[in-house]
Amino acid sequence: MSFDKNKHLREVLDTHKMCHVQDFVNKVKSRREEIKTKMHDHYGSDKYPSFGSGSFAKHTATNVKFDLDLVEPFKHNAFGTLQEMFDSVHDFLAEEYKNTGVIIRKQKVSIGVSFPIEKGDEKPVEVDVVPGRELSNDDYLDSHDLNLCFNEDHWGFKKGTSQKTNIQKQISHIEGKSNERQIIRLLKIWKKQKGKKYKSFVIELAVIRALDGYDGDNGLWPRLKYTMEYLRDHIAENSFHLYDPGNTNNDVIAAMQDYDRKSFKSDMESMLNNIDSNPDLYLPYYFKVNEKYSGYKEKDTGAAYPTSAKRFG
Repeated sequence: MSFDKNKHLREVLDTHKMCHVQDFVNKVKSRREEIKTKMHDHYGSDKYPSFGSGSFAKHTATNVKFDLDLVEPFKHNAFGTLQEMFDSVHDFLAEEYKNTGVIIRKQKVSIGVSFPIEKGDEKPVEVDVVPGRELSNDDYLDSHDLNLCFNEDHWGFKKGTSQKTNIQKQISHIEGKSNERQIIRLLKIWKKQKGKKYKSFVIELAVIRALDGYDGDNGLWPRLKYTMEYLRDHIAENSFHLYDPGNTNNDVIAAMQDYDRKSFKSDMESMLNNIDSNPDLYLPYYFKVNEKYSGYKEKDTGAAYPTSAKRFG
């Protein structure tokens, strides 16, 4: 009997569903609401209503890696500079959770809030608070545009500088794209399992681009294969661009080093070649079932799994 690629990939997705960790998700949501209330009570009319973002809001989360972000849109006149805004939110949260064991840390464009691990949990509850400021007075409610503050030198930006974004447009860009979301989740599962450092946002935009207008077989494997072939053929091309739907002047692929783009191409090429040569060995190797939520057990085939980064993705 031939190996059923679609059945295997369905099991991969099923065992990575968020419903398996619903109790933990509820804890994270509860903490996010707690922070949301604190921010509202403290900043009041200086900001607009908070909203969630990240992979959970986009329905691309997996139960081994997901983000619950809280975007805090501030009014233009609330702060003199974006750095003042960023530091104010950090300092407020640090004071609110002082001596509670909660870790507050400054990140690239967000403030990370990490609560102590509770009994029965494998990891801490974490929420990223993303402060942004509208571009001009009374502009946000119409445009939903925000300037984010870069607190670290990153992606070619200096500390204290800004970049325009529109998180609502980023979320809308993926709405209704259930076929694309399945492939995004599969590639994110591969990325996590194999320790790849590619940005999830690049994967998200690339998958949507690859499957735009796709009219082939709707099975999981044909769609995944088509996407991987597209990435193999285009990701390393100088003419290939991925524009942020929240800021069409921001080409997210431009921040990706040539070496990483070539590495991504190589990963796709090696995976496709190996799966083609031995699907029942290599498809489960690259896309593993989360055995914690399945009766699936890897069989001992006697074959050594690949370790060479030069040959295998």
